[in-house]
Amino acid sequence: MKQQLHIMTKIFILAGLMMVWVVLPSNVFSQPVLKIDHYTGCHNTDVVIPVDLEHFEDVAAFTLYIGVNTADIEFVDVEDINEVFATGDFVAGINLETQTIVMNWASFTPVNLDSGLMCNLRISFKSDAADFDFLDNCEIVRSDLSIIENVEYIDGTLVALSSSFIPDPVSQTVLEGSPATIELFGITEGISSQWQKMENENWVDLSDIAPYSGVQTGKLFIQSVSTDLSGSLFRCLLTNDICSESSNESELFVTPDGVEEFDGQSKAAPIQIYPNPVDEYLNCVFKTNVSSAALRFVNTDGLILSYQQLGDIVSGETIALRLNSVKTGMYVLQLFSNEKKIADMKVLKQ
Repeated sequence: MKQQLHIMTKIFILAGLMMVWVVLPSNVFSQPVLKIDHYTGCHNTDVVIPVDLEHFEDVAAFTLYIGVNTADIEFVDVEDINEVFATGDFVAGINLETQTIVMNWASFTPVNLDSGLMCNLRISFKSDAADFDFLDNCEIVRSDLSIIENVEYIDGTLVALSSSFIPDPVSQTVLEGSPATIELFGITEGISSQWQKMENENWVDLSDIAPYSGVQTGKLFIQSVSTDLSGSLFRCLLTNDICSESSNESELFVTPDGVEEFDGQSKAAPIQIYPNPVDEYLNCVFKTNVSSAALRFVNTDGLILSYQQLGDIVSGETIALRLNSVKTGMYVLQLFSNEKKIADMKVLKQ
């Protein structure tokens, strides 16, 4: 790391030169803002993190400390420094001992910039997520050598594309002939989507051809699922302007038409139910271990009729739901794991 001078050291040097600056009344200044936004990137690639500013008025020097975790990122360089800082020395580096990116600047010519880019931090991304936190000892100084007290510092994050978006649901069981959807929430501008399906151990791009639609959006729609789709894996390839990564996988199981046929339920589904149609008690057999399990019973309008927290479930465990007070009709039993829906089972109450 290049040698760093604390901001007050530079200020004392400047002050010792007896330079005279025009000092404006402090009450005319707006609140300065320094911010790092929320960004996505890919593992083991260089990512550029912009540091933006607002209301930099009569700023003569600063020292900024940005806390990071070097297990998550490796600092490469600072680049694209705004030309308004060309009148002074802009020095940046990382202190490995304190896990801090340090940026210094000072000039005889104060900066006046309403908004814009301060600089870009180029880092190598090594994990699933990284935080960029402005520390309390940051200092920004006006030309009269007074430290600005009311600066707003906005911290930022960097998250890997592959871990940013978890498909909802990660697993589902639907009735043959019914529609199915898989959705990624929170996809922002600048990230493109391409849904894929596993075929013969290869991921193949889907097209907007029946039964699929929305293949280049955050929500894949499958119209009238067939039994040959049971056990299929889907994922979404996410691309920003520098790299691509895939989302987690979503698994689809299809129960053959005829809700009365328990034996027709997919043997690979995480839960099986019987009897179906049901009169009083619905038995739920878990076919796999489920952590932090919960069951939600809803009607066809999505109204939640009951919700049960079950804790950790062991494969082979059976529970019984009492439905004698439920009116005749079609319902959906939803299984959740760690607050993520993993299965839908249609239930016919007689």
